[in-house]
Amino acid sequence: MKKISLFLAAVLLSALVAQAGDRVVERTYLSTDKDVYVAGDLLWYSAFCVDVAKGTLSPVSDIAYIELHGNGILAATGKVALVNGRGAGRLELPASLPTGNYRLVAYTTQNKAESGYDYTGLASKTVSVFNVFSTERVKDGVEVVSDADYATMTSPVTSVTPAGVEVSWADGAVNVVNKTGKALSLSVSVYHDDCILSPVNPTIADFAAACAQVGPQTLDPGVIPDYEGEIIRGRITGLNPESMRTLAGHYAFLSTPSDKSDVYASSIDENGRLAFYTGNLYGDKECICEIEGIDPSLNCFIELESPFVNAPVSDVAPLRMTASLQSALQDRSFGMQVERRFLADTLYDFLPVRDNGLFEEEEIVYPLDDYTRFTTMEEVFVEFIPEIRARRRSDGSRDIQILLMKGTQSLFSQGQSLMLLDGVPVFDQQKIMDYDPLLVESIHIYPRTHYIGTRVYDGIANFVTYKHNLPAFHFGGNSRVIDWQGASWPMAMTGAALRERPDIPDYRQTICWHPLLDVAPGAELAVPCNLPDYKGRFIVVVEGLSADGTPVRAASAFEIR
Repeated sequence: MKKISLFLAAVLLSALVAQAGDRVVERTYLSTDKDVYVAGDLLWYSAFCVDVAKGTLSPVSDIAYIELHGNGILAATGKVALVNGRGAGRLELPASLPTGNYRLVAYTTQNKAESGYDYTGLASKTVSVFNVFSTERVKDGVEVVSDADYATMTSPVTSVTPAGVEVSWADGAVNVVNKTGKALSLSVSVYHDDCILSPVNPTIADFAAACAQVGPQTLDPGVIPDYEGEIIRGRITGLNPESMRTLAGHYAFLSTPSDKSDVYASSIDENGRLAFYTGNLYGDKECICEIEGIDPSLNCFIELESPFVNAPVSDVAPLRMTASLQSALQDRSFGMQVERRFLADTLYDFLPVRDNGLFEEEEIVYPLDDYTRFTTMEEVFVEFIPEIRARRRSDGSRDIQILLMKGTQSLFSQGQSLMLLDGVPVFDQQKIMDYDPLLVESIHIYPRTHYIGTRVYDGIANFVTYKHNLPAFHFGGNSRVIDWQGASWPMAMTGAALRERPDIPDYRQTICWHPLLDVAPGAELAVPCNLPDYKGRFIVVVEGLSADGTPVRAASAFEIR
């Protein structure tokens, strides 16, 4: 059975949408763990991407883009993978951020295609950031007031929408009771209330009401939504137009070195443009970009384009502060430093993600343990792996073939097989023959015909090394390693592992965060929540949407004395 490529699936889906005459209009709301941070903090968010025509979560876009803006500053960027309109991630706030208010913006490729899209609308929110190590402030972004005036100011009132959703804290857990009669998708946050004012922001109810007022929009038909994952675009540089045209029809490849296989292909057009239809890359990656079958005398490279628009946003309201905040900010800074220094590996639980299904069919794995060690790769094939053989070409190099499974028959491939080293394509198969098998932990064989983009291969073999980073391998002159920001991995933060580390003081400000909770009608969920070592007042906030798009926001408070 042949694997349908992500590229073909995206093209077919794009054609169907175009024929339907309607393009989905999306808006993305971000629920955050809190609204006030210190520079160096982690900002946790939960994304709700809505089809405004239906008012329900959108199944169209599989990734959204996040930007944090100050007045004239693009402070941080991120990406969040979406599954049926829901996703989660985090931004690392730079330790050098000036004190001030910042605009947090979320958008999808559908918004990029929308004529006159307002990035500063209700699909954005304001967060406050204090830098306790620097006196630098956002330009015209801070207003110092007296303690007396600050005491008269209030944070936005929390509320419950609709009635029937109850949230409370008891016995070391956040308890959420769904009495709405509808399935809910929620985020849950518990954070310390230290009397620092939060900026005024729209709630998810305000967001839903605004979505209901959005009518049909004009969308650029040439912009393809990220149906299957992020579409990474790039171009060939370093060639004149005549030389560029000689690359038309060649294939460019993008891959990431690891024990998994993230491999994507794109044909090159006559202008040197290319597009990789990915299933979403998670985390910051080193991407290997290379061109198959290129003349080695051509001195050219692949450059990847940034997907971020550097959104035009209006100035945010100034942050108000007073001298009496010093003690609370010092506590926040201390908690942030302890968390980043000691708790980074113990606080968080990774949540499931949608895997890249490039190799969904059967896999044959050969571990190269102490009993199957050979000094050359040819000996490995001859003595240990019957599914691979090497044939000598007329020039003396080797062509590696894979035994293909076709129904009840098995035949060695007549077309080209693809060789991968730690998930990275190796087009010169002689390099695989010359590679040291003592560096290889296992060989994974996929004995079917596979499509990568529109490129077809008769079988694939992946040589996975112990280090998973292509040790002692040398690329060709046209290959390039590019740092790429992938989608943030969704995580929950409960601090459960802290029970095993009584030697570490716990001064977290956010003490519980779960971004992706599904609650059935009538169900009650208890989310574990370990309290920190200090006393005080804590706020519990639950936000989300029901299956029919009804907004939900519940909040309560409790004190530990």
